[in-house]
Amino acid sequence: MSSRTPSRLALLLMIILQSWRWLIPRKKPKDPKTIWIVHQLLLGDTIMLTGLLAKIRANYPHAKIIMIANPSFAILYQKKLYQYPFEKGQCNQEQRHQNQAYNVQYWGYNPRKFCSFVRLFLLPKPDWALVPGDNRYGWLAFVRGAKWTVGFTGDCPAYKQWCFNELLPLPKRATAVTDMMQQLCIGKEAPPYQPKQWKIYNHQRLPAYTYRNDQAPNIIDLKSPSAENEYTNNKILFHIGAKSATKHWSTENWLALADYFKQQNRQVILSAGKGETDQLDEIQKISNLPSYRANLSLLQLIEIMQNVELIVCLDNGIGQLAKVIATPTVCLFGAGSTTLFAEAKFWQDIPYRSVTTEMECRDTHLLFKREIDWVQTCNRSIQDCVHQKPICMQNIAVKQVIEACEKFQH
Repeated sequence: MSSRTPSRLALLLMIILQSWRWLIPRKKPKDPKTIWIVHQLLLGDTIMLTGLLAKIRANYPHAKIIMIANPSFAILYQKKLYQYPFEKGQCNQEQRHQNQAYNVQYWGYNPRKFCSFVRLFLLPKPDWALVPGDNRYGWLAFVRGAKWTVGFTGDCPAYKQWCFNELLPLPKRATAVTDMMQQLCIGKEAPPYQPKQWKIYNHQRLPAYTYRNDQAPNIIDLKSPSAENEYTNNKILFHIGAKSATKHWSTENWLALADYFKQQNRQVILSAGKGETDQLDEIQKISNLPSYRANLSLLQLIEIMQNVELIVCLDNGIGQLAKVIATPTVCLFGAGSTTLFAEAKFWQDIPYRSVTTEMECRDTHLLFKREIDWVQTCNRSIQDCVHQKPICMQNIAVKQVIEACEKFQH
């Protein structure tokens, strides 16, 4: 595995060489031409930055927006986000200019690869640098000559914040993360998300379903007539995968929910990612439901999610990704907070429902390693859980989930 040490040493050297910049007063550019968003957040948190991207674009339509983040998610931004397609000859000059400006560039950054650090200097210097998570990444913008760096206060240790020009207080009342992140950009709020603003396409062939007795999956050619039969309006996707045991819903509950949909003449499909297949194997020992067993790329999974009638999933990155795709989704929240991760004004038009139960042990107040009084969540591992099992998930009844699903059917 590559080491972070070369990148860190190079960063430290450049900080020292540019320390003179602290002696020069800086003013916040009023009309930024280039805006960086720098982070190393996970998939779900990255999706929750969509409101921030939309707000920047709404207030600064001609700015170049560059998101510097985990290379694994670059494929999600293959189509220019917030770029509206116009057919040739069907738009005026002003619309064409807007079409070019509605553009977010994704730049993969891996702190374990020194070449990834060096490549940052190929990017234009940012007028603004917005840091939504760990403030240490503000230093990347500093050494690249950022004119103004903005982040949230409260990160530790204090040296992470020395490069910032503006540190914003965290909200003092309950706020969804998606809406919270918009505070990094001044101006009017972003309009609610609409699916047409972000189109994600898969050009990879899909593997066939795997069953309990399958030895090796076949490959479906998307261009063949047989592939069309893979997608019908009566398919329900259960994405049961979760790397944390605290997010597992019981096998019995998944099977009971599958039986309910079977009675409704709907086909249930299972999916789980790498390192998440243990529970899928348990389910298939009892019921031979078709599944995608850790054999889908992110783009392939997205295509599946786009072409089913309903998604039932857990509180993880896939649960957030479902909002972008806008397929009706029921998401099960155990340790996580629905206030933080389910509800948001930005997603208000998306067919998305959360299911949870009240738990006294959901009593930790941390978000992005910052203490916030009103936050009520649980970051404990299953070993540290006071119940030694995910009681918060077990308390979610099948009836609750069915009721949430039925609301999309009426």
